[in-house]
Amino acid sequence: MASTTDPTVEPGIIQEDFSVILSQAFATYGLSVVTDRALPDARDGLKPVQRRILAGMREARYLASRPTVKSAEVVGLILGNYHPHGDTSVYDAAVRMAQPFTLRYPLIEGQGNMGSEDGDAPAAYRYTEMRLSPLAETLMADMERDTVPLHPTYKQDPKVVEPDYLPGRIPPVVNPSSGIAVGLSTNIPPHNLNEVVRACIALLDHPDMTVEQLMGYIPGPDFCQGGRIIGRDGIRDYFTTGKGRIVVRAEVRLEETPRSRSLVVTQIPPIGRDKVKASIVKAINGRKLEGLMPDVRDESDTEKGMRIVLELRKDADAAQVLSQLFSETDLQISLSFQMVFLFGTPMQAARQPRQVGMLELLNYWNAHQIDVLTRRAQFELRKAQERLHVVEGLIIGAAHADAIVKIFQQAEDRAAARKQIEAAYNLTPIQSDVIASMTLAQVTRLDANKYAKEKSDLQARISELERLLSDRKALISLLKKEMQQLIKQFGDERRTMIDVDGQVHGPITVVERLYEREPLTVAFTRLGTLKALPTDAYKPKGKNEDALYTPVRGDEQLRQVIATTSQDYLLCVCTTGRVFQIATHRIPEGTRSVKGEPIRKLLELAPGEEVVAVVPIEAYEEDRYLVTFSKLGKVKKSPLSEYKTVDVDGVQDMKLAEGDSVVAAMLSSGNGEYFVTTENAQTLRFSDEMLRSQGRVGQGVAALAPGKWTELVSASYLEGSSTEGALDFVSLLVLTEQGIAKKVPIGQYPQKGRATASVVTTELDAGDRILATLLINEEDSLLAIWTGKNGEKGEQVSALRATELKAFPRARKGVPLVGGRLVHMVKLP
Repeated sequence: MASTTDPTVEPGIIQEDFSVILSQAFATYGLSVVTDRALPDARDGLKPVQRRILAGMREARYLASRPTVKSAEVVGLILGNYHPHGDTSVYDAAVRMAQPFTLRYPLIEGQGNMGSEDGDAPAAYRYTEMRLSPLAETLMADMERDTVPLHPTYKQDPKVVEPDYLPGRIPPVVNPSSGIAVGLSTNIPPHNLNEVVRACIALLDHPDMTVEQLMGYIPGPDFCQGGRIIGRDGIRDYFTTGKGRIVVRAEVRLEETPRSRSLVVTQIPPIGRDKVKASIVKAINGRKLEGLMPDVRDESDTEKGMRIVLELRKDADAAQVLSQLFSETDLQISLSFQMVFLFGTPMQAARQPRQVGMLELLNYWNAHQIDVLTRRAQFELRKAQERLHVVEGLIIGAAHADAIVKIFQQAEDRAAARKQIEAAYNLTPIQSDVIASMTLAQVTRLDANKYAKEKSDLQARISELERLLSDRKALISLLKKEMQQLIKQFGDERRTMIDVDGQVHGPITVVERLYEREPLTVAFTRLGTLKALPTDAYKPKGKNEDALYTPVRGDEQLRQVIATTSQDYLLCVCTTGRVFQIATHRIPEGTRSVKGEPIRKLLELAPGEEVVAVVPIEAYEEDRYLVTFSKLGKVKKSPLSEYKTVDVDGVQDMKLAEGDSVVAAMLSSGNGEYFVTTENAQTLRFSDEMLRSQGRVGQGVAALAPGKWTELVSASYLEGSSTEGALDFVSLLVLTEQGIAKKVPIGQYPQKGRATASVVTTELDAGDRILATLLINEEDSLLAIWTGKNGEKGEQVSALRATELKAFPRARKGVPLVGGRLVHMVKLP
């Protein structure tokens, strides 16, 4: 240090050059920032404050298996024992480790308001609670076995120590990290744990693999929010040198409903939902986005996940609008990475910052894991040898228990007894001290057989550990097994897609739909519930093509089974004449034995209002119609295009007279025939041409001519015309409440005009009435739901084929179908 002494200055005062002092102090400050604040250690991927929080919580036993504790308690503990800085810095670091949208694999389990993707701040630490996650416990596994160096904290209490680094059983790149030091900065992206650990396993066998080979295991970053990475060049750059730049896009899908078209954002780049929405609003206000409505709706929740809805104008080109969104908003961003870590030698704190590629980093972490396993094995070997030494002494003590008791009784004190025992049986001070510390009762209960077995187990364990320490291949094999267990316990699927052939500045030509067109089956039950099932839910199981579907518990509730797709809609027609619409993708998935979601939760039904028919709609076309029949014999036919604006709130469709209600509804192509049946067994067949179309809201026209019929109970629609005999294999299945059934070839029903005289469809017993009619062909499968004659045994289900049903002329009576009263009949798709 340069200094001068001025004779004019008072004695004892030394003059220094300020520039020298400043440079030295700044160098000390810069080193402190680099090593003790901003950069993560390459062995555990943590900064000092994070490591202190986790280690302190582990020492205080705030474990995943225990209840959460107040965050204020955690903050106070860390401040008091480990981290002498502001409480805000500690709480903010702890909260970040608890946020699933910040860390790919959270290290703390938080309870309460821990902030949100919209930029909302977490609640104060007096309101929230936290504990370690199972992953954090794994990160610190074996820390108590001398695997890492410990040193006293600033508190200078020998009982309060902190690790220089953690055993780090989780690779340092699975979670993101960023920091700015003096002259250095780091920005490390998250990666998928499955992929990184598998790559580490492969590197144990091939540490000299190329970057291209490594990218076969780790395709690239895996962000919490998902998104799509465009191209691989930036990934290859930072894998090679530790520095690179990538472009990340949001995942956007096109959602079309009868009323609107929208672009739905389901995943975003890793910048926060609030910033993405703000950038879209700014672009709309700046007139940089053409074709979008000004409203940006955030419908995200825990059930739907992320869902930002951008409604398109009627004439907008969805692909062109999406191209504008990517170029003008934060739905597409560039991210730069610098993988700067602190490196150090084993059992020493890391002090050397270095920018590294992925290969060098993972090889270094593998070497660290081998060192941890080695030190763990050495610790366990030492403890096993120490215990073996003690057990050998206890075996000798057990063999001479009576003599040792006499020595205790005759000795002046315990110390004298210990010396006599040591000399008499040639024991070491450690062995004699263990025996001397026992009570007389414990000495007399020494079990030689028990200690002999323990000695044998210890000797086998010692041999195993010595072999492990002398055989590097065995050590690596053990490490691989533990890594595989890590994958099994914590691994998950990749969230971020990588578009290898994507072009950053290329135009968007196709916008994928939000829901791909996939076939599904919707079941509507008599309890008023809906559930979506796989297409094979009601198919026979097994390879036998002639097999029949086997009913399960829950089938007795069925009212209607509909074959549809995930892009279709369902028109729900109610007894009151109102109509509702619901998208099939909104119907919760279920199983055959689960009753499903109550339809009242999905539709805004009025009290007492019931859905009588569910009609699947693929498109609202002008040349297709919704046809509705009422109990008092009215029928209304309206174009499907009239129902485009219908939603879950419902609209009035068919106006009904007092005492009337809707009993059936179906789709019509405008070129078919209707079979209408009354409760007293009268059936009328008439053509679509006899029924004119009218607007959605109307009273309809008469379906049946006035006569002796009482109520209309059933109506069926036959696509096409059977005048040329092409559909003569189709029959009308007639069912009565008392369980009488028959099928009648439709050729026996004369074609008549609407509102003309009907014909007899079956002979009825006294007190019996028509339950329902169905148009069936010989290939159909059916489910008959029935109960005992007097309601005993509850409802039961029988499966049958249409070929099993007997055919009779119209005027003839049918035969009993089941052993009781029929409740309902369901035709399976």
